[in-house]
Amino acid sequence: MKSNISINRNIKLLSLGFLLIFLGFNGVQQYVTLYFSDLGLAEVGFQSLILIYLFFTLFDPLSAVFVSKHGAKRGMIVASVFYSAFILALLSGSTILIYLGSSLLGIAASLLWTGQNSYLIRASDKRSYGASSGLFNSFQSLGSTIGVFILGFLISIYLFKIPFLVFAVFPLLGAILLFGLKDFRAEQKVNHFRLIRKSITSKTALRLSSVWFAVNFVFGLVIGIIPLQIKGVLGLYYVGILSSLFYILPILLSYFFGKLSDEKGRKKMIVISYLLLTAGLISLSLSSQALFLVLGILLLALNWAIIKPITMALVGDVATKTNLEFLTALFWMVQNIGVVSALILSQVFELEVTTLYLVSAFVVILSFVILLPLIRMDTERLRDKISKEVR
Repeated sequence: MKSNISINRNIKLLSLGFLLIFLGFNGVQQYVTLYFSDLGLAEVGFQSLILIYLFFTLFDPLSAVFVSKHGAKRGMIVASVFYSAFILALLSGSTILIYLGSSLLGIAASLLWTGQNSYLIRASDKRSYGASSGLFNSFQSLGSTIGVFILGFLISIYLFKIPFLVFAVFPLLGAILLFGLKDFRAEQKVNHFRLIRKSITSKTALRLSSVWFAVNFVFGLVIGIIPLQIKGVLGLYYVGILSSLFYILPILLSYFFGKLSDEKGRKKMIVISYLLLTAGLISLSLSSQALFLVLGILLLALNWAIIKPITMALVGDVATKTNLEFLTALFWMVQNIGVVSALILSQVFELEVTTLYLVSAFVVILSFVILLPLIRMDTERLRDKISKEVR
């Protein structure tokens, strides 16, 4: 049944706020490696990334407590300030400040994203979770894309410091927009630390979280490889063109697929996403041939446009008003573990490119096997089952 529910003002404002935050942050993030290399601190970039994800993962459960007690709006506004602070820490050139900024950014990211997903669900009509998530993802991807292109142009003229300083302002502008949001909060007082423990140990929620783990394991492992593959097979000219698909397709298609999931059901879209992801990885394992390389990239980028809004909306499908923040934090924690696992695997084991793609495909298939009994389950029953485990 088609939904005639329109996207409300709060979702639009949330989306615009994140457009500005990630116009600034993702723009800078894209050039951080080059910046560290220019400073002669190439190793600091990787260590900074580990610190961000480590603190993000560790503080995810606690972020649920803050958001549940003080509201998602307040958590997101506070977190946005630290995105600007991180960019300023980079400009200091001090290793200690960069590491401190990275650690604080990880904590802030846990607040920002737990707040964002829980706010999006609380502010949306349940019939339009997918459309709201799709609009949000389109706007955030648009901000990131604009940031990358504009900052690249500015760096070519002014080098790093002035452009970075200018871009540190954008997360603050995003925070100002977030002040205009209506303040949605949990409607009842709960035992926060009991809910943390229950959510982390919920067998059903952990099985469901395999979606977040698999998708982000794949992208953590292969996104860094793909530009090198493009350069080797097709030449440097095509690196920017094909890599941009991971930004362009979400901008163009996330709202469409999110709304489609409201009409056709989230589970069907998840199955399609897994099929695209598996086919894309198998195609990339044959990427010594240009056709399979391009096809694999297209399939992975299309999957990325689908799965981001679907997973945001899925939280609303399976959560209750009481456990929403805690399940959100759990899914983000598992997502980060997927990324970190991929980073560690790529650093510790010097595997061939084809092997990396096949390992990723194996992880995706295993995730689907774990998830399949839950996909077959009625959504109401799935929500009740998780609710009984997390209360």
